[in-house]
Amino acid sequence: MKMMQKWIWIPLTAAVLMSSACTDKKNTPAESTQASSPATSSTTTPAANTATTATATDSQGNWQAKPAELSSANAADIKADLTLLNQSMQAPNTQALQLIEESKQAANDPAKLKQLMEKSNDIQKQIHQTIMGLNLKSSEVQSIRTQMIDNLMTTQKLYELSSVPGFNMHAPTEEVQQLSQRSMAIQQKIATELSTLTQKYMTSGS
Repeated sequence: MKMMQKWIWIPLTAAVLMSSACTDKKNTPAESTQASSPATSSTTTPAANTATTATATDSQGNWQAKPAELSSANAADIKADLTLLNQSMQAPNTQALQLIEESKQAANDPAKLKQLMEKSNDIQKQIHQTIMGLNLKSSEVQSIRTQMIDNLMTTQKLYELSSVPGFNMHAPTEEVQQLSQRSMAIQQKIATELSTLTQKYMTSGS
C-alpha cells in the first residue's frame, strides 16, 4: 500500500529564503551543522509551548497528549493514525506543491514570490488547525505531529519576519537564515520518520 509519497511539502517561505541565502552567500557553515543536528539549533522552541500560544482557544484533538498516554508499537493504531494524517493532508499538500512549482518560475520576481508566500502561509495556517484537531492513538505518529506543529510555528515566524517593510529576501538576516535552516532540518527528520513508519506498517502484508 503506497502512502505519504508526496506528503512532505517544503514550506514555501523557508524554501524561498533558504534558496536566497544560499545564492547570495558563499559560505554558510551553519547550514550543514543545523541540518544534521536540528535538535541543537539555538532557535529551537518546544512545539507544545508555541502551539499553546498560537491556538489557546483550540479545544479539539489530542495534540497535547504525552507519549505515555498513547499506545506504543501498536500496528493497528499506527496504521489508523497514518491513514488519518494522510487523508487530512491530501488537499492542502496538493496546493502547497503547486505553489512550490509556481515559485520556481517566479524565482527572479520578488513581488510574485511574496504573493506566493502569502498564499503558502494561509495554507499552513489551515494545516496547523487540521493536524491539531486530529485524535491520534499512537505515540509514534503523535511525535511526528508534534514536529509538524514545531515546523509550522517556525515557518510562521519566518513569514512574519519576511513581511516587514524593507525586507530583502536576497539578503536575509542571520535570524531568518537560521530559522530557514531549522525548518528544512525538521522537515528532513519528519520525512525520515514517516518513511520508516510507512515502510514498516503500511506495506502489503505488514
